[in-house]
Amino acid sequence: MYRLSLIIPCYNAEPYVDDLMRSIAPQLTDDVEVIIVDDGSDFPYLAPYPKIKVFYKNNGGVSSARNLGLKKASGEYIAFVDADDILSSDYISKVFKAIETNPDTVYLSWKSIDGRFGKIIASETDEFNPYNRCVWNRVFKRSYIDGMTFNENMPVAEDDDFLKRLPVPKSKTYVSDVVYFYRSGVKGGLTDRKLNGEFDNIQISEQPETPEILTQIVVYCGNTATIGGIETFIYNFCKEMCEYYDILVLYTDRMDGLQIIRLAEYVQVKRNDGKLIQCNTAINIRLTDVMPRNVKYKELIQMSHTCQLASSGKWHWVIKRNYDKLVFVSQAAADSFADQHLSYQVIPNLTDPDKPKKVLLLVSACRLTWEKGEDRIYKLAKLFRSKNIPFVWLVFSNQPLKQVIPGVVHCPATLDVRAYFAKADYVVQLSDIESFCYTLAEALELGTPVLTTPISVLPEIGFRDGKNGYIIPFDVEKADVQKIYDCIPHFKGLPCRNNDIIKQWREILGDTKPTHAYSPDMEFLDVVAVENYNDLELKRYIPKGEKLKMRRDRALALISANLVAKA
Repeated sequence: MYRLSLIIPCYNAEPYVDDLMRSIAPQLTDDVEVIIVDDGSDFPYLAPYPKIKVFYKNNGGVSSARNLGLKKASGEYIAFVDADDILSSDYISKVFKAIETNPDTVYLSWKSIDGRFGKIIASETDEFNPYNRCVWNRVFKRSYIDGMTFNENMPVAEDDDFLKRLPVPKSKTYVSDVVYFYRSGVKGGLTDRKLNGEFDNIQISEQPETPEILTQIVVYCGNTATIGGIETFIYNFCKEMCEYYDILVLYTDRMDGLQIIRLAEYVQVKRNDGKLIQCNTAINIRLTDVMPRNVKYKELIQMSHTCQLASSGKWHWVIKRNYDKLVFVSQAAADSFADQHLSYQVIPNLTDPDKPKKVLLLVSACRLTWEKGEDRIYKLAKLFRSKNIPFVWLVFSNQPLKQVIPGVVHCPATLDVRAYFAKADYVVQLSDIESFCYTLAEALELGTPVLTTPISVLPEIGFRDGKNGYIIPFDVEKADVQKIYDCIPHFKGLPCRNNDIIKQWREILGDTKPTHAYSPDMEFLDVVAVENYNDLELKRYIPKGEKLKMRRDRALALISANLVAKA
C-alpha cells in the first residue's frame, strides 16, 4: 500500500497539467501514488513520467473522474489535486510530516498563483471560509472517507456536497506553510465554467449589464510562451493592423511580461477577469482554446497555426465547427486537414517589415582570470544590456564563465580563432597588461576593430584609438558603449610584418643549411575508424568509416584496441 495517493482529474488541461507534473515529479518516492484520470480530453493526456498512472474514460465531469480515481487509489491517505494547479516543492514531505500523528484529515495552507487571495491555517481550530469548501485544500485518511463518492449529478458545488456528507473527524491537523497554489480563470475551472454558461441558472457572480470594454477586434490566446510562432503572429498582426482597427489582446492565464510591453505600444492587452467584453470580431488563435463566454462578438474567426498530426500516430486534431470563418496560415496546413472537409481561407502570417536593430558580434579569446580582465567582461556586458544594445559575445576559453549574462556565450578554446575574429564587429581584450597580445595584433591585421583597455603595448601593434577601435577605461562603467554601437570603425587591415621579423630572427640565429630530412609521412599514419568511438585527443565523436590522419604512436595504440585500421 502507498502512503499517499494523489488523484488528479484532467480534462483538456494542457499545458497546465504539465506545470503540475513538473512540480510533483522531483518529490516522487515509492510511498507516493499519482493517478491522473483523463476525463475524455479532446487530445488524450500522455504522462511524461513513468511513475505516473493515467486512466482514460469518456467525459462525465470532475465528480466521475474523482470517483474513478478513488476506485484505483490504494494509498493510506488520499489527496485531490486539480490539474491546473501547482504544488510546492515540499508538498509531499510536509504532508508526510503531518500524517505522522495518524489524523483523519489534514488542512493545507494555500494561496492563488497570482498571490491575490488564499488561506493560512495557523491552528487546529482554524477553518476555511464558507465559500472555500474544496477538497483540494485537504488530505483525507482513506479509512475516514471509505465508501464516500462524489455526486456525479451535481454540475457545481460537488466538493461542498462531499464534505457535508463526511462524518466529524476524530482528529485533525494542519500544514501552516503554503503548499498548494490555486490557478484561477482557467478553461474548465469553476470561473470559466460559469462564463461558458455551463450552469447559467446558478448564481456565482453578477454579470454587468453594460460592457466593461468596447472594441472592434478581440485577439484571444489562452496563454502564451516567451517566444514562438503564435506569439510572433500576435505581435505582427497587432503592429500592422492597429492602424485600421481598435484591437484588444486577451489572455486567460499567462503572458510573458516583455510580450505585453511590446504589444502595449500598439494595442490594449488584458488578462481575462470575466467582465463583459463586446466586439465586432473575435479571433481565436489556437484550436485548443475556447473563446470565453464573456466576450460577445458578431463574428468568430478560428485560426489554425498547426498541421494535422494524424500521420504521426500521436494526435488527431479535430476542428470544432463553432466559428463563422476558418483561417489557415498556409495551404500546407489546410491540406493536412483535408479529411475534415472544411470551408476555409488561407492567409499567410504577417511578418515585421521594420529593419531590426543591428546585433553586435563581439569575440574574445583569453584566460578567464583577473589579470585578463574577467570581471570587466561581465561589467561591459551589463553596460551594453543597460543601454538596450543587442549583442552576442563569444568568449573562447578553457575556463567556464562565473556569471551567466544573456548574450555572453562561453566557447571551448580553439587553436585558431582568427576566422571568428574576421567575422566580428569587435575583438575584445580587457587585460590589466599585455606583453604583446596576439588577440589584438591578429584582429588588426584582419581589419577587425578592437575594444581594449589602455595597455602600454598598443602603439607597438598599430592600435589607434577611434581609428581601428576604442579604448575601454579600466573603470569599465565609464565606457561610451553608445558610440561603440553607433560608430564601428572601418579600416584596411594592418600590414603583416613577418618579413622584417624573420630577418631579425635570422640575424640572431645565423645562416645555416637545413637538411629538411623530416617528413610528416614519417610521423603520421592514415587510418579509418572500424568502430564508433569518442576520441579523447580530438575531443569529438568519431563515426565508423571516418578517415583520419594520426600520429604514428597513437594510431598504433588505437589499431591494437581494434578501434581503427590502416587506410
